[in-house]
This record gives sequence, structure tokens and C-alpha cells, in this order.
Amino acid sequence: MRIGICGGGPREQLPLTLEADYWIGADSGAIRLLEKGVTPDFIIGDLDSIQNAEREKWQSQLMQAVQVSPEKDETDTYLALERAVEMLPKQIVLVGVTGGRLDHYQAVLHDMLRFQLQFPSIQFELLDRDNRILFLQPGVTEVEKNEYTYCSFFSWQGDVLNVSLTGFKYPVQNDLISKTSARFTSNEIVEQVGSISFSSGICLCIQSREESGD
Repeated sequence: MRIGICGGGPREQLPLTLEADYWIGADSGAIRLLEKGVTPDFIIGDLDSIQNAEREKWQSQLMQAVQVSPEKDETDTYLALERAVEMLPKQIVLVGVTGGRLDHYQAVLHDMLRFQLQFPSIQFELLDRDNRILFLQPGVTEVEKNEYTYCSFFSWQGDVLNVSLTGFKYPVQNDLISKTSARFTSNEIVEQVGSISFSSGICLCIQSREESGD
């Protein structure tokens, strides 16, 4: 099962297509889904960011929301992730969480990593119009050649050790991604499947299209 979580980020940053078996709207992310013709299966949040006009237009759909107090420690996306992992899906994809406020984007990345570490059998990924983001843990990870032209790797928590890349335009063997390095930016997968392996650390993988979005 693939579960989608939609936040209330800028409309223009949403992926061109929304694909999931079950959709959760995180607060105003419910409006973003409805605008794209997708009826959320579940809505959670304090609903404080939904304008009155939007509330009136989508009132019947918003009735299914699980409304929480605005005075809370967790973000709406975190609460949506809690709901999603309860269903034990194979994959959880987050959309509508890039663009706009950088503090919200950083919060999503931290929440995403927390759940990825806690539920390693579930693949968590973040998608927007031009990017795919996921966290990698030690071992071997295969990355298929697809519509994304570039594939970049960054250290997230300390150095990433003994990094090897195969199937890439710039292969490496037993290298290091330091926590202050951007040297692994904009590589390209040249075979049908590329792979990255490393022995320790947390690696942030970002796949990106050309800036035009074509």
C-alpha cells in the first residue's frame, strides 16, 4: 500500500500527478488535494490555516477532519505520519511540503527522518514538481534511472563513510561524504539501475529534473 500525505505548501510545487492508494490531508493540505480532484480519505490538523472562503466551499468534505488543538508540540505533518504508519504501508510519500516557509520544510525533513529510522521497513519519500527526496541508511540502495536527470547525495548527521557509487556517470569507491561537503551534487545514473553503498551515517538523496520541469 502507498499512502500519500499532502501539506498546505504552494500549489505550484505539487507534483503534476498525485498517486497513492490512500490520501491524508495535513490541515490545509486537504484543500490542495480537493483542488486537484483528489478526495482525502482522512484529514488531520488544527485547520487554522484554512481561509473562511475555502471552509465554506469545501465544508462537506472537511467534515471528516480530525481536528486537534492549535496548542500542540507536534506539527500537522507529524500527526499525519503517525496516522499513516499505523496502517503499515509499504510506502509513504509526502507532497505539498516544499516551497514557502523554510522552517516548515526543515520540520518535515526531521519528522521524515525520525519515522524512517523508527520504521525501516517503510519507504518514506518527499516529492514535489521537480524533486524526489529520501533518506538512506547504511547498506546498499538501488536507484532506478527515471525521469529525474540528476542524483545528489549529502551527509545529514556526521560523515557518511565508505561510499561507493556504481552505475553513475561519476562512480566512486570507498569515498567519504563529509558533513560540510557538496562534492556529490548533480551526478547522473547512466545504467538502468545505479547503486550507492556506505557503512555508516545518514545520507540525504535528492533526485532532480532539469529546472524547466520538462
